[in-house]
Amino acid sequence: MPSLPRLCGPVCPAREEVNARIRLLMEQPPNRERAAAYEQLLRQWAEACAPCQPCALAA
Repeated sequence: MPSLPRLCGPVCPAREEVNARIRLLMEQPPNRERAAAYEQLLRQWAEACAPCQPCALAA
């Protein structure tokens, strides 16, 4: 999966995209592949939620 961009501001489109992917994934039957994909999506979600440098400096 491609890496998602981190955006500053109150709206986080990257996080919303990852949330949508997680919701779709949870519709799949539970198995090892789904678990691995879920772990990867959680890492992407955490990265999408981390503030970028300009945001951190502005706070």
